[in-house]
Amino acid sequence: MNFIQFPGTEAVKELLYRLEPAASARWGIMSAQHMLEHLILPLHISRGLLHVPLATPFEKLEKVKRIMLLSDAPLKKDFAAPFLGSGLQPLQFASFELAQMGLMNEIDLFLAHMEKHPDAVFTHPVFGPLTREEWFLFHRKHFTHHFSQFGLIQN
Repeated sequence: MNFIQFPGTEAVKELLYRLEPAASARWGIMSAQHMLEHLILPLHISRGLLHVPLATPFEKLEKVKRIMLLSDAPLKKDFAAPFLGSGLQPLQFASFELAQMGLMNEIDLFLAHMEKHPDAVFTHPVFGPLTREEWFLFHRKHFTHHFSQFGLIQN
Protein backbone atom coordinates (compact mmCIF):
# COMPACT_ATOMS: atom_id res chain seq x y z
CA MET A 1 0.00 0.00 0.00
CA ASN A 2 1.16 3.53 -0.69
CA PHE A 3 1.22 5.73 2.38
CA ILE A 4 1.50 9.50 2.32
CA GLN A 5 4.92 10.95 3.00
CA PHE A 6 5.32 11.85 6.61
CA PRO A 7 7.24 13.90 7.62
CA GLY A 8 6.77 15.31 4.11
CA THR A 9 4.82 18.14 5.65
CA GLU A 10 4.25 20.18 2.49
CA ALA A 11 2.33 17.33 0.85
CA VAL A 12 0.40 16.74 4.07
CA LYS A 13 -0.42 20.43 4.45
CA GLU A 14 -1.50 20.66 0.81
CA LEU A 15 -3.96 17.82 1.41
CA LEU A 16 -5.18 19.48 4.62
CA TYR A 17 -5.90 22.69 2.71
CA ARG A 18 -8.06 20.69 0.26
CA LEU A 19 -10.24 19.33 3.05
CA GLU A 20 -13.61 21.06 3.17
CA PRO A 21 -15.34 21.72 6.53
CA ALA A 22 -18.51 19.97 5.31
CA ALA A 23 -16.67 16.97 3.81
CA SER A 24 -18.36 13.66 4.56
CA ALA A 25 -16.49 10.60 5.72
CA ARG A 26 -16.60 7.50 3.53
CA TRP A 27 -16.86 5.46 6.74
CA GLY A 28 -17.13 6.15 10.43
CA ILE A 29 -18.89 8.94 12.31
CA MET A 30 -16.27 11.71 12.41
CA SER A 31 -16.80 15.11 10.89
CA ALA A 32 -13.89 16.72 9.08
CA GLN A 33 -13.10 18.78 12.18
CA HIS A 34 -13.26 15.70 14.41
CA MET A 35 -10.75 14.00 12.11
CA LEU A 36 -8.35 16.95 12.28
CA GLU A 37 -8.53 17.04 16.06
CA HIS A 38 -8.21 13.25 16.23
CA LEU A 39 -4.91 13.42 14.31
CA ILE A 40 -3.52 15.78 16.96
CA LEU A 41 -3.85 13.24 19.79
CA PRO A 42 -1.17 10.78 18.61
CA LEU A 43 1.10 13.71 17.79
CA HIS A 44 0.82 14.65 21.47
CA ILE A 45 1.51 11.06 22.51
CA SER A 46 4.55 10.89 20.22
CA ARG A 47 6.00 13.99 21.90
CA GLY A 48 5.33 12.74 25.42
CA LEU A 49 2.62 15.34 26.11
CA LEU A 50 -0.16 12.81 26.55
CA HIS A 51 0.22 9.50 28.33
CA VAL A 52 -2.39 6.83 27.74
CA PRO A 53 -2.48 3.32 29.14
CA LEU A 54 -1.14 0.45 27.09
CA ALA A 55 -4.12 -1.53 25.78
CA THR A 56 -2.20 -4.43 24.23
CA PRO A 57 -1.04 -7.20 26.56
CA PHE A 58 2.74 -7.09 26.89
CA GLU A 59 3.20 -10.62 25.54
CA LYS A 60 1.36 -9.66 22.31
CA LEU A 61 3.10 -6.34 21.65
CA GLU A 62 5.72 -7.57 19.18
CA LYS A 63 3.19 -9.54 17.13
CA VAL A 64 0.68 -6.67 17.02
CA LYS A 65 3.44 -4.22 16.13
CA ARG A 66 4.79 -6.49 13.36
CA ILE A 67 1.36 -7.20 11.84
CA MET A 68 -0.29 -3.81 12.16
CA LEU A 69 2.53 -1.25 12.17
CA LEU A 70 5.64 -2.69 10.53
CA SER A 71 3.81 -4.36 7.62
CA ASP A 72 2.52 -2.76 4.43
CA ALA A 73 -1.03 -3.36 5.60
CA PRO A 74 -3.25 -0.28 6.01
CA LEU A 75 -4.99 0.44 9.28
CA LYS A 76 -8.39 -1.23 9.39
CA LYS A 77 -11.38 1.01 8.72
CA ASP A 78 -13.13 -0.06 11.90
CA PHE A 79 -10.07 0.24 14.13
CA ALA A 80 -10.95 2.28 17.22
CA ALA A 81 -8.42 3.96 19.48
CA PRO A 82 -8.76 2.01 22.74
CA PHE A 83 -8.28 5.03 24.98
CA LEU A 84 -11.02 7.13 23.36
CA GLY A 85 -14.07 5.07 24.14
CA SER A 86 -17.13 5.06 21.93
CA GLY A 87 -18.75 8.01 20.23
CA LEU A 88 -17.26 11.30 19.16
CA GLN A 89 -14.92 13.24 21.37
CA PRO A 90 -15.93 16.83 22.19
CA LEU A 91 -14.42 19.36 19.80
CA GLN A 92 -11.53 21.34 21.24
CA PHE A 93 -11.29 24.08 18.62
CA ALA A 94 -13.94 26.73 18.00
CA SER A 95 -13.87 26.21 14.22
CA PHE A 96 -12.69 23.93 11.45
CA GLU A 97 -10.12 26.52 10.36
CA LEU A 98 -8.63 26.74 13.86
CA ALA A 99 -8.46 22.94 14.05
CA GLN A 100 -6.75 22.88 10.65
CA MET A 101 -4.14 25.42 11.80
CA GLY A 102 -3.79 23.58 15.11
CA LEU A 103 -2.99 20.31 13.36
CA MET A 104 -0.43 21.95 11.08
CA ASN A 105 1.20 23.55 14.10
CA GLU A 106 1.28 20.20 15.92
CA ILE A 107 2.98 18.56 12.94
CA ASP A 108 5.67 21.26 13.03
CA LEU A 109 6.09 20.83 16.79
CA PHE A 110 6.37 17.06 16.42
CA LEU A 111 9.04 17.38 13.72
CA ALA A 112 11.00 19.93 15.77
CA HIS A 113 10.80 17.67 18.81
CA MET A 114 12.05 14.65 16.85
CA GLU A 115 14.88 16.72 15.40
CA LYS A 116 15.95 17.83 18.87
CA HIS A 117 15.36 14.43 20.54
CA PRO A 118 16.04 11.75 17.88
CA ASP A 119 16.40 9.00 20.49
CA ALA A 120 13.15 9.77 22.30
CA VAL A 121 10.82 6.80 22.81
CA PHE A 122 7.18 7.20 23.80
CA THR A 123 4.54 4.54 24.30
CA HIS A 124 1.72 4.12 21.83
CA PRO A 125 -1.43 2.62 23.43
CA VAL A 126 -1.56 -0.28 20.93
CA PHE A 127 2.02 -0.73 19.71
CA GLY A 128 3.95 -0.01 22.89
CA PRO A 129 7.23 1.93 22.98
CA LEU A 130 8.02 3.47 19.58
CA THR A 131 11.22 5.00 18.25
CA ARG A 132 11.37 8.08 16.07
CA GLU A 133 11.26 6.00 12.87
CA GLU A 134 8.35 3.93 14.19
CA TRP A 135 6.41 7.08 15.08
CA PHE A 136 7.01 8.40 11.56
CA LEU A 137 5.66 5.12 10.20
CA PHE A 138 2.66 5.23 12.50
CA HIS A 139 1.83 8.81 11.49
CA ARG A 140 2.21 7.90 7.78
CA LYS A 141 -0.29 5.08 8.22
CA HIS A 142 -2.62 7.07 10.47
CA PHE A 143 -2.73 10.15 8.24
CA THR A 144 -3.19 7.93 5.15
CA HIS A 145 -6.06 6.14 6.90
CA HIS A 146 -7.93 9.34 7.72
CA PHE A 147 -7.09 11.16 4.50
CA SER A 148 -8.55 8.15 2.66
CA GLN A 149 -11.56 8.26 4.95
CA PHE A 150 -12.32 11.79 3.71
CA GLY A 151 -11.41 11.21 0.07
CA LEU A 152 -8.27 13.37 0.10
CA ILE A 153 -6.29 10.44 -1.30
CA GLN A 154 -7.31 7.23 -3.06
CA ASN A 155 -6.22 3.95 -1.52
